[in-house]
Amino acid sequence: MRLIAHLSDLHFGRTDPMVVDALVHDIAHHRPHLAIISGDLTQRAKSHQFLEARKFLERLGIPVLVVPGNHDLAPVYRPLNRLLNPRAKFEKYLPASAHANGWNDDEIIVIGLDSTRHLRWQSGKLRDHHLDHVEDSLQDSGDHHCKIVFLHHPPSTAQSGHPFHTLTELGVDLILAGHVHKAHVDLIDSPDHGACVLVQASTACSTRLREDANGYALIRIDGPSLEVDIRGWSGTAFHAIHHYGFVRAETGWRRA
Repeated sequence: MRLIAHLSDLHFGRTDPMVVDALVHDIAHHRPHLAIISGDLTQRAKSHQFLEARKFLERLGIPVLVVPGNHDLAPVYRPLNRLLNPRAKFEKYLPASAHANGWNDDEIIVIGLDSTRHLRWQSGKLRDHHLDHVEDSLQDSGDHHCKIVFLHHPPSTAQSGHPFHTLTELGVDLILAGHVHKAHVDLIDSPDHGACVLVQASTACSTRLREDANGYALIRIDGPSLEVDIRGWSGTAFHAIHHYGFVRAETGWRRA
């Protein structure tokens, strides 16, 4: 069994300290094996915001994997940095182990994909090299592995490039995303390869709220069973607000 905490859109620089502390406490209480953060760790990609994000990662006390979001790229008012080295601070200030973007053990394989684009920053894109990387990474995987891909942009914001159901065709079981600050759990169907599970997280601890309160997902993977608990902020603590269950069948994943 593996327990994963999936967070997104932290936006350090626009966080609520009380929510941050409660988030650390709640994750520590559940003791997941791994935390996966699908982008937007900062609000404006400033050095002090990345340092705050790094301190948060260290407070979790568990292995962490991250990919950048559009807010983690050099800002548009620094056009040369944006064009020539947009991820410089992301790579400089966050632990190398966190943005290695990969995890492989006896039960799960996790692959991080950078879906950000320099110019059209609001929309994500999957390119040929992303799919090649996923295919190469899954070559030695077994049927007992849960194959996970995480990236910042969910399918609803993808523009051109490969459709997200291509990941299902490569054998991916679970896609984790963020960006739109709204929790959403669903199945992504592929005509020939069944379905995989999509988990989209809301903003974990920022004040940039939209439809949802702050929240994150706890994902329990146990062989052919996958459970997703969406945890939301009540004003004083995080608590369970939705539960989803899935089972793996011959035709892919289906709701339990």
